[in-house]
Amino acid sequence: MTRRYWNIHLEEMMESGVHFDHGTKKWNPRMVPYISAKHKGIHITNLTRTVHFLSEACDFVFDAASRGKPF
Repeated sequence: MTRRYWNIHLEEMMESGVHFDHGTKKWNPRMVPYISAKHKGIHITNLTRTVHFLSEACDFVFDAASRGKPF
């Protein structure tokens, strides 16, 4: 799989509030690696990891689409 540059910016994600997750009472314990902090009863998602995995997902979808795979 070829690595590509996707136009994903941390600043834009912060401005749009992507890092705010569910309340601390409603959470899945499997999300622990992706939560960076708690603030006022809300989990804060680690955007660095989010950007990394989003980029990998974009690569995967792009490669699959270029091979004509159905979605």
